[in-house]
Amino acid sequence: MNYVYPVVFSKESDGSYCVFAPDLPGCVTEARDYAEGIEKIRSGICGMLYVMERDKMQIPEASEPTEIEREEGDFVSLVDADLFEYKRRIGTRAVRRTISVPEYLDDMASRAGVSLSQVTQDALRAMFLQ
Repeated sequence: MNYVYPVVFSKESDGSYCVFAPDLPGCVTEARDYAEGIEKIRSGICGMLYVMERDKMQIPEASEPTEIEREEGDFVSLVDADLFEYKRRIGTRAVRRTISVPEYLDDMASRAGVSLSQVTQDALRAMFLQ
């Protein structure tokens, strides 16, 4: 799932930026420049959305960028958050699934030392990620 949220860049006295997503309280970071700010806040947004989705929490709607309150010198930018890509990058946790195969294939796989789990993962990756 792709999300897009407005974020606020606020310049600090040392020239760095405080970057935060008003729709996601607590989603804030600090960056040396715009590129780093976008990268870090995107990661923060994805992390928060991942936890909210996992815990079946309500994911907030994005505000209209023109309605975001900001102080003089601040500016609003839009940041996309590809939750599927984020999960793919960090999703190393294995999920146990039960599958059924014909007995003769199970015997053949066992004799050959083939991992049905690995074959299934490889097949699903080839099917969905290629």
